[in-house]
Amino acid sequence: MDDAKLTVAVLTDQIPGTDVTSEERRLYVDKWLQQELLYQEALEQDFASKARVQRLIDQATRDLIVAAYIDETFEDTQIEITDEDVEQRYHLHSERYLRHDAEIHAQHILVGSRRDASSLRQALLRGESFEDKARDLSLDLETHTEGGDLGFFAASEYPELWEACANLTKGQISQPVSSERGYHIVRLLERKEPGTVQELADVEQRVRIELIRERHVQRLDDLITRLKDDHSWHIDETLFE
Repeated sequence: MDDAKLTVAVLTDQIPGTDVTSEERRLYVDKWLQQELLYQEALEQDFASKARVQRLIDQATRDLIVAAYIDETFEDTQIEITDEDVEQRYHLHSERYLRHDAEIHAQHILVGSRRDASSLRQALLRGESFEDKARDLSLDLETHTEGGDLGFFAASEYPELWEACANLTKGQISQPVSSERGYHIVRLLERKEPGTVQELADVEQRVRIELIRERHVQRLDDLITRLKDDHSWHIDETLFE
């Protein structure tokens, strides 16, 4: 467009990745063209010299420079969060990790047919190990190595399995349960009511992210404190009267 060009190199840099479709590239090029048309028209009407636009440009420039400075200042100082850090925060602030909905803890074994599920249930009722059967037979690749353990879940996550456990007591095994994936045998392990604290394993990643964010803020606060000590500055308190 006029003297402006969108090169392949710039396009690739803006939308990296090997799985970008030609339609996505087309949408990006169309968006670039729209922005460039508006930009050129704004320049022709001398918008760049307007005081309000200059203030916005100055602020955006300052923000970009500050962001680049912060990134470079901290790029070689990784924030390390230990398991002990996570456990300590979890126990000190357990009120932050309460359940909003009722949850159950259950195991399941997924098989391909109702006949297989019925045969499996009979074996379990005879006392065979649920965990061993899950490891040997379950078609659920995400849970079979863990003995079929689903962890805690709410009704919205696995509605068929939740319903199968509705009338079970702790340790009981369900009748075969049909889903779009096949047939399940479910064993209820525990129930938790709303307002109880979620298990650490279920919120560990959330706790870790919170700690990283807090420590990043603390590092930034420490940097600001040092800069305040290194420079002369004054705030006119009459501005707040």
